[in-house]
Amino acid sequence: MDLTTWTVEELVSIREKLLAWRLQREAPTWGNKFLNWNGIAGAFALLTGLMDMFFGGPTATNLLLVLLGTLACFTWYKGDKQRKKNISFLGKIDEELSRRNHQF
Repeated sequence: MDLTTWTVEELVSIREKLLAWRLQREAPTWGNKFLNWNGIAGAFALLTGLMDMFFGGPTATNLLLVLLGTLACFTWYKGDKQRKKNISFLGKIDEELSRRNHQF
């Protein structure tokens, strides 16, 4: 994405929205911690299901544990990837604004 073609107003608007999003996501609330706990619980469910299948054979419960664990881990992965992507984009916007000598 070429930020050099954007106007200063567009860059400032997007920067303000991303800063508000970042402050909201970094707040110490239960909802923000849920994503990390979701990933940990998903990994635990996935490994528990796999170990139970290894020692006791595949059952419907074990398959459900593996499926739900995989889904939870994938959700955590996508959320963390999007968070890193947004923070990186915020850094690029800051660089472009400082290149244009804009005061924050």
